[in-house]
Amino acid sequence: MSSPIPVEAVVIFPKIQADTCVALYILARFGKEAFPGIDVAPVLFWSSLPEGKTPDQLLAEGVLTIDLGGGLFDHHIANTESGKREDCASTLIAKYLGIDQNPALKKCLAWAKRDDLEGKGTISDDPLDRAFGLSGLMMNLNRAFPDDPKRTLDYLLPLIHFHVVEEQKRSEELPLEWQTLLDTGKAKQFDLKQGNADLKCAYLETDNIALAGFLRAAKRMDLVIQRRASSGHTNIITRQLRSIDLRPVVEALRKEEAKRKTPPVPFDRVVFQGAGRVDGIDEWYYDDAANTIQNGGVNPGTTPATRMSGEEILEIVKRMIPFGIIGALKRKKNSELGK
Repeated sequence: MSSPIPVEAVVIFPKIQADTCVALYILARFGKEAFPGIDVAPVLFWSSLPEGKTPDQLLAEGVLTIDLGGGLFDHHIANTESGKREDCASTLIAKYLGIDQNPALKKCLAWAKRDDLEGKGTISDDPLDRAFGLSGLMMNLNRAFPDDPKRTLDYLLPLIHFHVVEEQKRSEELPLEWQTLLDTGKAKQFDLKQGNADLKCAYLETDNIALAGFLRAAKRMDLVIQRRASSGHTNIITRQLRSIDLRPVVEALRKEEAKRKTPPVPFDRVVFQGAGRVDGIDEWYYDDAANTIQNGGVNPGTTPATRMSGEEILEIVKRMIPFGIIGALKRKKNSELGK
C-alpha cells in the first residue's frame, strides 16, 4: 500500500451496482488509513469525467473515482492490462488495502465479482430467490430512484454492513467462544443415530443466541441444545435438511416436566408429541415447521424456564433420539403439500 492519499469526495457511476456498492463499503469501513477522510467523504455520481481531467489529476485534488474513466480502481483497465477477467473494483480495492483474504469479506467480494463479471448476482432459478435476492432488489431500487442513486445506496449499504458484521462474528468471535466453552466444560460434542442417519450434536451453556446458528452452519451440527446460562431456558434446534424426528424427545421432555408440576399434568402420548404448546406445560413449544423444541426461544419473555437441569435434558435427548423415524417430518410435510 502506498502513502496515504487524502480524499474529499468519491465518484461512481449513477446506476448502483453490486461492485460499486461493495467497493464504497470497503473503502469507508477499512480504508481510512490509506485514504484519510474516505469515511465521511460525500459520494458523487458522474457518467463521465470532467473534460480535460484525468483520474490522477482528480485524485490529486482529493476526488477518488471508482470504475470510471480509468484510474486506480477501474477494473476494466486492470483486466485489460492483465489480459484476464479476474478483478472488479471491489477486489482491486481489497487488494490495495491488503484485506482481500479477510474471511469476513469473502462472500461480499464473491458476490460483487460474480454480479459484475458474470452478470449472475443470483444464480438460483427459484422465482422467490431471484425476486428477493439482493441483486434483484438492487435493480428494483435503481428503477424506483433513477434520479436519486444515493437513496439506493442508503438502503443497500446497511445490509452489506450487517452481513460483514455477522461474517466477522462467524469467522472470529464465535469460533473463539465455542472453543472456550469446550475448554471450560460448558459445551460438549457428541454423536447420535436415528435410523441409518449419523447425527453430529452439541450441547452448550451460553446466552449468546448466535452460537447455535453458527454451529449448524459452520460446524455442520445436526442438532444443538442451547441452555441460557443466566436463566436455564433451554432450546433444541436442528438442521432442517436432516428432517430429524423430534417427537419422542418432546414427548419425554413434556412428560418429565408434567411430573414436576402441582398437580401433575396427565400423560397423553399423542398430545405430548403434538406440535405447538400443551395446556399446562407452557415450558415446551414444538415448532414442527422449523423443527425445533423451544423453551422460550431467543426471547423467553414470560415463558417459564424448565425445571430440569441441563444434564437431565441432555440425557433425554441422547436416550430418545434413536426412537425417532428419520425423515418422517419431511414425508409428512410433502404429503400435506400434495407432493
